Amino acid sequence: MSNKIKAMLIIFAGIILVGIGVFASYLLIQRFQAQQGPEIVQEEVVKTDVVAVTRDLFLGDTLGAADLEVISVPVEVVPRNAVTTVEDAVGKFIKTDMVQGEMLLTHNLADPTNKNGDLSFILADDHVLFAFSPADLMTQEDIVQRGDIVDIFATFQKEIEQEDEIDPQTGEPVEPETRTFTLDTFQRIDVTALVVDIIEEEEGGGGAELLPGQTAEGDPVQNVNIRAYLLALSPQDALILKHMKDTGAVFDIVLRAPTSTLEFELTPVTEEFIIEFYGLDILP
Repeated sequence: MSNKIKAMLIIFAGIILVGIGVFASYLLIQRFQAQQGPEIVQEEVVKTDVVAVTRDLFLGDTLGAADLEVISVPVEVVPRNAVTTVEDAVGKFIKTDMVQGEMLLTHNLADPTNKNGDLSFILADDHVLFAFSPADLMTQEDIVQRGDIVDIFATFQKEIEQEDEIDPQTGEPVEPETRTFTLDTFQRIDVTALVVDIIEEEEGGGGAELLPGQTAEGDPVQNVNIRAYLLALSPQDALILKHMKDTGAVFDIVLRAPTSTLEFELTPVTEEFIIEFYGLDILP
């Protein structure tokens, strides 16, 4: 075989080998693309601002600015009644327990100044809301506030039947004796809310230098008139308080420390108690 024929065979074999290599590369590329799947197109996520709580909150808690933050979330996960500004929630209280990071919705909120019954949402199932107006000095001075813990003292008169129905000396029927009792009717009652009238006067009474609580001359002065306390009570306790109120009892509220958990053991005070306690029976 001549050298020319050998050269042609070598060239032909090389062309065949190159073709095989190109075809093999094409098959490998096709298999790799099939394994990778179609190219994923990243779509832009549209977000919006909503208000979320910064800590765990419980039914009846009042929202402050520190309890709220604005976060950005995808539009598709935001309910239509989501709260979008902190100002819309500050000062209101919540109708349900909430966990940190949870979005705030308008139906989670109740307005303390609203008269549409929002207060009922912060009641336990076994309690009722009782409007109580004692007209005592603590109330007149606007000392008790929403969330305070108080005790309720009462003084009332009660007719006591005598053991002897007939007076042995006169033979006349013995009249019932009217006695006065002072006792603690309820202890550790939470003040759920207040019903108040806010009266704004034209001018304050301050001078050049003002003491704490004074206002400068010409500044409006707000006087708060507490009409009633709203108390969450069991139905039986509410009936007792209503009965005592309707029968003319005189009430006084005493304020407890916010951390107080004690149950005081108190003795009802009567005329005999005062005489014995102060030793009046031994006076000449």
